[in-house]
Amino acid sequence: MGKDCLRFGKYIRGIRVHDLRELTQADVAEVLGINSALYGMIENSKRPPFGHEEMEMFAELFNLTSEQKGIMYDLAARENDKTPADIKDIFMNSEIGNLSRTLLRELQNGDFEEERWKTLAREAYKEAQRLKGDENE
Repeated sequence: MGKDCLRFGKYIRGIRVHDLRELTQADVAEVLGINSALYGMIENSKRPPFGHEEMEMFAELFNLTSEQKGIMYDLAARENDKTPADIKDIFMNSEIGNLSRTLLRELQNGDFEEERWKTLAREAYKEAQRLKGDENE
């Protein structure tokens, strides 16, 4: 199943059940400070995803990579029809956020070619990864 079809609840459930510690829903709920029945409903996509604070605790509990954490935030945002909480501040309150929103609107309006946008985004991502690698040396 591709990321576009994946639900938040199924994603976090997959992380929990594949963890070697074999944590139960009640175990995770206790760490997150929420009711275990509520947590179970979230995992079963019967309730909306939990909030930013709980996502941060979940990510720490399961030692998620930045990619896994990003997927979790994106899935929650898609289901809540909101900007992902982990990037909301930069997306809404910075020059790069303003530029990104402008480019996305131009893309949506047909004023900017999608393939060119993808090329620019890939180049920026590769450069960010290269710089990240340079910092770790």
